[in-house]
Amino acid sequence: MVGRLPRWRPHCTFLTLYLLFFTLQSTFIMTLNIAEVVKQLIRILYGLSPYFWVDRFLKNRESIHPPQSEAWQSLRNKRLLLSEFYIVAGLVVAIALWVWSTTLGLWAWVTILMMLRVIGIINKELGVILFGICKITEGTAVSATGRVIVLALVNYTTAMFLFAATYQTIGNFADVPVYLDSTWPLASLFQAMNIHFTLSAAFTANDLITWSITTGQGAFCFIFGTMILSLFVSLLNFKPLKA
Repeated sequence: MVGRLPRWRPHCTFLTLYLLFFTLQSTFIMTLNIAEVVKQLIRILYGLSPYFWVDRFLKNRESIHPPQSEAWQSLRNKRLLLSEFYIVAGLVVAIALWVWSTTLGLWAWVTILMMLRVIGIINKELGVILFGICKITEGTAVSATGRVIVLALVNYTTAMFLFAATYQTIGNFADVPVYLDSTWPLASLFQAMNIHFTLSAAFTANDLITWSITTGQGAFCFIFGTMILSLFVSLLNFKPLKA
């Protein structure tokens, strides 16, 4: 005769799971340095950029020569020039993609590449400002020079055109005025500009994909704007008033 199976007791199971989760969480917090985890995650994402590998090649060549020597300075200047070229070229490509999306149209899979570039932009800025990584002078505090801020603003503008091209390709809005798309399809650019500069959408998303992109752009602008403000404040170099 088969014995009677024990009845499932939900309260006992949930209590056991809660105690197990609490124990694991306590152990995890004790051994985890959250800042280090974020730093390593930023490094991993940064390693997916083609710029990283080219700059790494120049960095290895630079390390062969004595610091401040003529050959060392020449390679350092090449790295600085490469950084500026990569950022400015990204803006030109982003504008070209938006124009292309409004004329000939883009394939939907191109939007994935554009969003990866947006993630790369915010990832690099976080690495530079928070940890002093993902930059040429790695390990040193970021210097809030005019060059740094201008390049950051170029990246910000690049992201705006990438979002505009994405809206034009796969976006779907419910209340776009006719005059915006009558002569030239400008609604996608207006939407991206509105979120970039006001953190509010110009038009209402008509499906989940468009809503997700709009929300993602708002999050990008909030994080990026906070970092830019911190750079501006450090550049101003406020001094306490004398009593």
